[in-house]
Amino acid sequence: MKLLLTNAHVGWAGGHTTYIRELAKAFAARHQVFVACPSTSDVYKQSREIPGVEVVAMDFPSKPKNLLHILKVRGQLRDLIRRECFDIVHVNGSPDHRMMMYAMAGLGEPKPKVVYTRHASTAVGKGFPSLLRARIATDHVIAVSHHTARAMSATPYGTCGVTTVHNGVDVTHFFPYNQAATQAVRRQLLGDANLSKLIVGTVTGFTGYKGTMDLIEAVASLPARDRAAIHILVAGEPPDAQKLARIRELDMEAAITALGVVSDVRPAIAALDVGFVLSHAVETISFACREMMAMAKPVMVTNYAGLPENIAPHVDGWIVQPRSPLQIADCLQEILNHREALREMGAAARRRSELSFDLERFVAGTESVYQRVAGGGN
Repeated sequence: MKLLLTNAHVGWAGGHTTYIRELAKAFAARHQVFVACPSTSDVYKQSREIPGVEVVAMDFPSKPKNLLHILKVRGQLRDLIRRECFDIVHVNGSPDHRMMMYAMAGLGEPKPKVVYTRHASTAVGKGFPSLLRARIATDHVIAVSHHTARAMSATPYGTCGVTTVHNGVDVTHFFPYNQAATQAVRRQLLGDANLSKLIVGTVTGFTGYKGTMDLIEAVASLPARDRAAIHILVAGEPPDAQKLARIRELDMEAAITALGVVSDVRPAIAALDVGFVLSHAVETISFACREMMAMAKPVMVTNYAGLPENIAPHVDGWIVQPRSPLQIADCLQEILNHREALREMGAAARRRSELSFDLERFVAGTESVYQRVAGGGN
């Protein structure tokens, strides 16, 4: 098949980058793959490094004030579709999906089939705009969690057919470090003073909805002895001025190591005893959670959207309510009181990743949707 994957993010795209990169890399071996995205994006940079993938620089403007730019890109996308005769166009967000609708309107045959992956948990409208996009530019919807699938089935997109394909991670790339390597990376990142502490962390950064500040608030609320026993490690978007001020107010500066955005998150994950993804908006399933579990780290998640689908409570992680530092604090005290259980919980997380999160399952599920849709089904 000839495939076009699109993404509208102009810079760092988080899980979108991982999603498109891994699909493009896997499909390039047996399909003809194109990726269309802004030239300033991580998706563009990483896709260009994949042998056999053709990358097209393309913006996806969506605001009415950019009407002339929208019309220009619509023409570029239509020309690309006509010239390449794609079997499948796989869109990954509202701006590129909307642009695809503009390009498809009145295009004539042959037209590609359009697959839309819903990555976010934000509400999808049930009115005319969604109905139009579903009819003109959607042949099937991929949901990355069962929660997302239920939500999409209740919108106009439900008539297109909705299939759940959970995100997968490369469990050969994200693998558990041995004890010596773990101690070495802890010493490098955290120093000797923190080697014996409970290291709790995430690779989702300080993005507001990710809940990192809720974890910090929870640790700050603990009794002095428990608080002193925990160190927090965060890789990803650094804290802004407001968050830094709150951290200082809580007297938590010395208890946090913020690495910023890193090119390889594995050393940061390896240094952890416990991971966390405490999102309260936007999130669907979380690549970060699955990467940490693949590296044998039990993970604390919120009962939000598809996050609980990653976890067997008290087996390979914990589930707390969103925006609840009190529950997080209670969970942390339980972990401190039963640190001996973490090794087996981490092993269970790794087993779960190998059985359910592997990349081959993710790729095969996506390819099955392509084949079904290209064959005229939904």
